[in-house]
Amino acid sequence: MTAQSRLPPDLDEPSLARAVEALTDSWGAPLVDLDALFDTLRRREGTGPVSAEVLADLYLAQRCAAHDGEALERFDARCIETLDAVLARLDPSSTFIDDIKQRVRTKLLVATGEAPPRIHSYAGRGPIDAWVRVIAVREATSVKRSERPWADSADPILDVEASLTSPELGLVKEQFRVEFERAFTEAMAELEPEQRNLLRHHYLHGLSFDEIGGIYSLHRSSVGRRIDKARKTLLATTRRLLAARLATDRAEFERLLELIASRIDLSIERHLGG
Repeated sequence: MTAQSRLPPDLDEPSLARAVEALTDSWGAPLVDLDALFDTLRRREGTGPVSAEVLADLYLAQRCAAHDGEALERFDARCIETLDAVLARLDPSSTFIDDIKQRVRTKLLVATGEAPPRIHSYAGRGPIDAWVRVIAVREATSVKRSERPWADSADPILDVEASLTSPELGLVKEQFRVEFERAFTEAMAELEPEQRNLLRHHYLHGLSFDEIGGIYSLHRSSVGRRIDKARKTLLATTRRLLAARLATDRAEFERLLELIASRIDLSIERHLGG
């Protein structure tokens, strides 16, 4: 049976069929519990098209939540064992790095009470390894702050955290990261209160379009359009503010904007979560 014929009617789309085929090939075996994967895709409203990479990461998270042995090995190799260089910027000791990696494993893969493992909440808004990196750095900085309760806002730990939890700026100069943080914060403040609330409900609270529509007495399609407009306004305002501040050539600026646009969902989630 082909991937196309396995798709439910509401998700029957050629690019998704190709992504499922690629996913099947990468695992070298029939996919498990596709219905749950399709349900996850339906909950990804407003997060962009489903690429092969997004689908692969969502499936990996799903199988990790189900304690699949092969998935856990893949997750550890890609998302946990690659954290050393990042964590070493906060503390290079092997004891610290190993402790944080184990904390992240526990936080993401172990259920708490009746709640499922936190990895179940991964929504595919960015690569899964970038998502784990953000969580790891937040865990690491929390540990370091607990060791230094007197540290103030000028503490260099905060600068390290900001740079490491901004994957959308990982390939550009440090000066750009600082200006982006300022521009993005100001752009968020320029949004209308309703726009900020819609983004907060969607990205931070994880509400569906139907649930948000119930709050504002709006149809789900209207909610989707308003969230999309808020995202585009946020990106456009960030671009305008950066253009006024950065002294760089056009090609480098456009490269910066491409990075920001490709990770806008991660940026919104990180900003609201902070």
